[in-house]
Parts: sequence; C-alpha cells; structure tokens
Amino acid sequence: MAEIRIEEKKTTGSIWPWIIGLLLLGLIIWGVSEAFDESDEVVTEEVMENDEGVAPVAQGVDENNNYNDYEVNTDYASAKEAYLATTANMEGEMGLDHEFTHKALTELADAASALAVSAGVDESADTGEKAQRVKQLAEEITRDPMASDHADKIKMASMLIVEMLEDVSQAKNNEAGDAISKLRQEAQAMTAETLTLNQKENVRSFFGQARTVLNEMS
Repeated sequence: MAEIRIEEKKTTGSIWPWIIGLLLLGLIIWGVSEAFDESDEVVTEEVMENDEGVAPVAQGVDENNNYNDYEVNTDYASAKEAYLATTANMEGEMGLDHEFTHKALTELADAASALAVSAGVDESADTGEKAQRVKQLAEEITRDPMASDHADKIKMASMLIVEMLEDVSQAKNNEAGDAISKLRQEAQAMTAETLTLNQKENVRSFFGQARTVLNEMS
C-alpha cells in the first residue's frame, strides 16, 4: 500500500494590519495638510481685515529687543491740534514720570510725520524711521524715573524732530526756516550731563518754539 504524505499547509500572515496602518497614515497626512491650510487662511484673513481703514503702523525695537508698533498719524491738522492742546499750559507739567514730555514728543513726531507726508519727503528723508525712533525714546524715559540718561534721550528725540522739520522746510522753499533754526538752537541748549528736572526751562522752550514752527507751517 502506497504511503500518502500529508504536508501541513503553511499559513501566511494577514494583510489587514498593513491595510489599516496605511489608512491611518493617510489620515494623519491629510489632517496635517488641512491644519496648515487653515492656518494660512486665518493669517490671510487677519491681514486683510487689519488692512482696511487702519492708519499705517511703524514698527520699532526697544532696548530689550522687543517689537513695538507705533501708529503713524498722517492727518496734519489733527496731529497739530493734539500737540498744541497738550502744550497749551506747560507750567508744572514736568515730573519724575516724564508723562508730559513723553506725550509732547510723541505728538510732535506725529505732526512732523504728517507734514513730511504732505510735502512728499517722508520716504526720501527716512521720516518714518526718525519718528519711530522719537517715539521709542519717548517711551524709554517713562520706564525708570531714577535713570540719569533722560536728558540725553530727550535731546536726541528733539534733534530728530528738528531734522524732520528741516527736511519739510527745504521741500517747501524754506517755509518757517527761521523758526526751525531757532528750534534747533533750543534743542542744542539741552545738555545730556544735566538732569532733566534741572533744565525744565530748556525743555519747555523747545516745546514752545515747536508750537511756533507748527503754526507757521501750512
């Protein structure tokens, strides 16, 4: 009688784990792709929403390398009126917090920027960067009431404003030229070595002469 050999059938592994694994991988890739697309859409929408009806914004870096945004006022009439209102009565306005000086410098920078825009010299004369630097210095003097470099920073800001106004004056055939020359003298009269509170009159004189300049500029 012939011997019949019976071989045990070899079983192969199931392919279902592979199929499930590929499906899960596909879902993960799809999910990541959708997340990136949604993020791009959100950023685009935010930029477009902020772009309508909002004044231009200048960006600067403070002493701690943090970015600050400064709104640029391009309406000279309103910027001028704001500065004139702030500096209408300067008696007793200057204290250790330097809030008055901060506000006056900021508003004066706005007025000078608006003048530069109207004269068409804002970009060629780097007016935006100068105004941005003035506002940065104005913020810095309010951070530490006991710091000894306030006068230096106020003088630096004042000289930058003078430069901005000089650029506008030259573009307008030396309009208010004499008043701006006097303004430069007032800025130069401030000394970095003397505490601001000990030279209040110099700072007030500068702001007062700036009023004259703005009133003479069209």
